[in-house]
Amino acid sequence: MRRLSGLGLLLPTALLAVAAMAVFVLSLVFWSRGVDESTRLREQELVRQGLASAIAEVEASIVPETTWDEAVLNLDHRGDLAWADANLNDFYALGFDFSRLLVVDGTDQPFYHRQGLDQVDPEEAPVQVFSALMSQVRAAEARRGPWRPAPGGHPGPIQASGFVAIDGRIRLATASLVQPDQGGVRPRGEQAPILLTLLPIEQVSIEVLQDRYLLGDLRTGLGAVSAGPDDAQLSIDVLDADAPLVLAWTPQKPGTALLRRSLLPVLAVLLAFGAVAAVMVTRARRSWRQQMAAQRTQAEFLANMSHEIRTPLNGVVAVASALERTTLTPVQREMVQIIRTSGLSLERLLSDLLDVSRMEAGTVAVTAEPFHLAEAVRMLETLLGPRATEKGLVLAVEIDPRAEALVVGDPLRLKQVLANLVVNALKFTEAGEVRLRLSPLDEVRWRFTVEDRGMGFDPARKADLFKRFAQADATISRRFGGMGLGLAISRQLVELMGGEIDADSAGPGRGAVFWVDLPLPLTDAPAEQPEAVEPTERPLRILVADDHPINRQVVEVLLAEFDVELVLAENGLEACEAFEAAPFDIVLMDMQMPVMDGLTAIRKIRARETDAARGRTPIVMLTANTLPEHRAASLEAGADLHLPKPIEADRLIAVLQSVVQGHNTDAA
Repeated sequence: MRRLSGLGLLLPTALLAVAAMAVFVLSLVFWSRGVDESTRLREQELVRQGLASAIAEVEASIVPETTWDEAVLNLDHRGDLAWADANLNDFYALGFDFSRLLVVDGTDQPFYHRQGLDQVDPEEAPVQVFSALMSQVRAAEARRGPWRPAPGGHPGPIQASGFVAIDGRIRLATASLVQPDQGGVRPRGEQAPILLTLLPIEQVSIEVLQDRYLLGDLRTGLGAVSAGPDDAQLSIDVLDADAPLVLAWTPQKPGTALLRRSLLPVLAVLLAFGAVAAVMVTRARRSWRQQMAAQRTQAEFLANMSHEIRTPLNGVVAVASALERTTLTPVQREMVQIIRTSGLSLERLLSDLLDVSRMEAGTVAVTAEPFHLAEAVRMLETLLGPRATEKGLVLAVEIDPRAEALVVGDPLRLKQVLANLVVNALKFTEAGEVRLRLSPLDEVRWRFTVEDRGMGFDPARKADLFKRFAQADATISRRFGGMGLGLAISRQLVELMGGEIDADSAGPGRGAVFWVDLPLPLTDAPAEQPEAVEPTERPLRILVADDHPINRQVVEVLLAEFDVELVLAENGLEACEAFEAAPFDIVLMDMQMPVMDGLTAIRKIRARETDAARGRTPIVMLTANTLPEHRAASLEAGADLHLPKPIEADRLIAVLQSVVQGHNTDAA
């Protein structure tokens, strides 16, 4: 969990609230535009259908006057202009107010021409305007063949219609073939006369459609009309013209109208939502502060409790380790081992509780530094091998040769996770071996596998293994001890390092396999190496600085059998004065001391070495402060190692031996 400042918590919440408001408003706007667009498309389709219907009405009104035996007799056989005036003129003038009406004979020559209500010279008839329509009618007439009575009654009309442009104005032109209806008289030639009409476009679309569909501001034009981006438009082909007939109008906008009417209610809702969000954010900030304060208090309490418990625990474990190396009866040795293992178990529980507290507080962080991958695994073998031997087990370590390289990662957290897995495997295995394998998955990712032949677990309960305070079996805590925190901590650490952890088992009593996949890229950067110290044959001079007498006594007891010379100091100031007075081979420094703390003392010692051009003396921070930030502070101040209390005799002796041999070991 990452710690956030109050602003850091408020900002995402506020942005989320603003985003929700914006999404709501935009959704409403898009919805209204969608409704308007749907209305526009629907109106366009209605106008298209209405225009076709209007044209059909015009054509239908012409049919009775052209599909008529009397019309064939008077127009085709007689060419009777008086009959045309009496019938065509009155009917069409009163019905549709055609601007022109023509009749052409079978040879397509005009013999009757009316303009408005007046008969005019047929030679002045604009026949060329109808040429395309006349061609369509003649083609249909040819396909029909000689006229014959229709089996079902009246024959179907032969007509063609289209829009034409005359003097910049649009008109509807129609061409209708004159043919019998009953067959009392037949056309006198192969081609019958054709009735041609021109009707102003206003009578077809503007007046009819505007009234019928309540269209606002309907306009027509050839090629283009004045129209806005939201206006509806309809294009219709014009005969013998390069540009189409365009109808444009202002469509109805119900979505926009509804949006305008709902603006105030929506604004009120948004304001109410904002007020609620503000209250929620305020409460969340207050709750967050209280939670952070509780977590800090808890972390400080656990850290202080750990420090206070580790100090007497250090005496218990260290003295038990010292006793274990003396001559004891079997019963006495068994009792000492019980004291020692119980103390180490208590120390591990303290470490687990501290880790859980820090994870809850969000203060756990991982580092990225170069380290030798294979050496880190071999170090676990060195540290945990004796524990396996004590139990009669074998800790087998298999390392792929490609792991003999430097990688970038957090060696401390890696060793903590692997140590948890190996210790668990040793704890739950009664006989045989525990195997630790290291192998590459690809160029970046590595797999660490811990396999045992122990008690295993039920695969159905695998998910519970990585939960806090959970055990694969309810009796495990009573039989083996522990609080069920190790795997939960390991899972969180692995996830912090960008990896994955999983497990598998064939079932209870059949062993288990745990594996960790981690990204650890190779690097050429060298890992930090401590300065070499010349070996010496004289007694090792050791400066021990610790404010607690038990801790000083512990060091004396642990090193009593070795050829060493101890100088004891109760605080950092006394340690600096002792270091100034005489040289030492190694310094064991506590962190928390009165008068002068260990970090300040280390800085002063390092500064003194620099001023006097003296060699670097190994300094080990020997402290009950075990958190990673404590270790980082120690190394930053100038310490070479950070050893947590309680002191394990084997680890302390290994450090002293490394000083004698002229090199150092990471014991942190």
